[in-house]
Amino acid sequence: MKEVIYIQAGHFANYVGTHFWNTQESYFTYEEGEESEVDHDVSFREGLSLKGDQTYCPRLLVFDRKVNFGTLSAASGLYGDDEEESAAQSILQRKTIWIAHDYSRGGGVVEYRQERMPKSRYQQRLDDEAQDADKEISGQVKPVSDTDIRYWSDFNRVFLHPRTLQRLPDLADWESAEGDWYAGKDVFERHVSGLQVINDTGSFGGFTNAFLTSFRDDFPKLPCLAFPLLSSAVSSGLDPENDLAMRKVVNDALFINSLDGLATMTVPIHSPETWAAGEWLEGISLNRNSTHQTSAVLSAHIESVTLPLRLKGSAEDLASVCGTLNWGGGNRFAHLSGMLPLPPSLVPERDFDRKIHDFSVQLTTGSKVRPATVNRYDYARIYVSRGFSSFDRRQLDQWTESQRPLPQSIYAPAYPIPTSFPSFFTSPPAPSPAQPAHPSRVQNRLPSTRMLSSLHTTPQTSRFFGAYASAVDKCARLRPDVLGAMGVEKDEVRELRDGLWALRDEYAGADDSELEAEAETLGEDEE
Repeated sequence: MKEVIYIQAGHFANYVGTHFWNTQESYFTYEEGEESEVDHDVSFREGLSLKGDQTYCPRLLVFDRKVNFGTLSAASGLYGDDEEESAAQSILQRKTIWIAHDYSRGGGVVEYRQERMPKSRYQQRLDDEAQDADKEISGQVKPVSDTDIRYWSDFNRVFLHPRTLQRLPDLADWESAEGDWYAGKDVFERHVSGLQVINDTGSFGGFTNAFLTSFRDDFPKLPCLAFPLLSSAVSSGLDPENDLAMRKVVNDALFINSLDGLATMTVPIHSPETWAAGEWLEGISLNRNSTHQTSAVLSAHIESVTLPLRLKGSAEDLASVCGTLNWGGGNRFAHLSGMLPLPPSLVPERDFDRKIHDFSVQLTTGSKVRPATVNRYDYARIYVSRGFSSFDRRQLDQWTESQRPLPQSIYAPAYPIPTSFPSFFTSPPAPSPAQPAHPSRVQNRLPSTRMLSSLHTTPQTSRFFGAYASAVDKCARLRPDVLGAMGVEKDEVRELRDGLWALRDEYAGADDSELEAEAETLGEDEE
């Protein structure tokens, strides 16, 4: 079997994951004679609700602070009805009653109840649509807008099993989980008893490290594909006077270094705060300050590069994908790159050479972005193209002929755009004839878009490790007090720094001349 267990940990990771699962929901077919091209059993588990209805729930564990779950109920619409949910809300409200003595009225008691949090407008429209499904008012649910979104649950479209939702205690107003490595490990030990993984490294790095360490104790050989969402501390320039930035850098470095032994393949993702404008943004009007929008871009590429794991008839599984990328045995870190959307008329020299964006390496200089050109010394590469015509496929095949080793190309259906996806395309996506409507959430056949996504292992990863090794060294020299406050010992810092430099050297390979120039630049920065 090819079942995959998914882990999401952290605020931004759950935004990315919500888009991911909304896309999975769009692949379901419900009309007689129509078959989905996706094997849902890979990512979903079948079960029955209390009413005996057949359900499909993601094979997913979601970790986040309680405050970030919004209006998502414990039952998530699966194992309780509206009355039970209201009763549960009532119990919750009774826990938040303010009781005051009114001495002006003889010492009576006045109760002040916290008002129930209203559903988002998008969720309310989905509920209204489900109630009127028999009236076939398809298309009346409007796409979600940023103003609708307060929490990642506000645009969730799938039913989640109650055990999926792992609510962690909220922090006090004066506390911060950013960059607190050991606090995250402690939270894991207290709340998880115990694998595609998406997590925020800033607030859930230590937590996820403890999770994967425990997982490896019981399942040492199972493959694990990790997408750590990094903080912006290294990419945005490291200020030694900024304590929080220093904590974030060390926290990121600890987690990245640990993944070398815990994950089969790691795909680090730079923070959207560091994304620079460039030709890669043509076709979308992206607000890089919107979590809803930036998480949608990342989710589209993550969903696309992992789609071969879920396609019917595909022989790919996590082990084979990781094996393709790490065929030499020493490349356990890969890059995520791609182009969303493709232009109507594809010109390889213009589009493939200049518009593919690498989300795993910082290629900015000031406010300008350097194009993520394909390195002729890449170790391995997998392309997943969505909605390509036969002409587009020939163009891609001709363009990749000169790449060595020859990359693996996988052609898949166009990427569906559910109404929960942000409306940032400058040209409206075309309707997809292959996606039927869900009877309980009726809508027009989903629009879709052409796009290209890629996973690749490359010597350019050496820059990534070099930047973190240099930053850790700088923190150890200039701000040992920050390390002391984090509970990180000198020997641990030295081991971390040496481990990062060793990883950098592993990837140096064919790019020696470029790395020598990089080392000189790093040396000048340290001076």
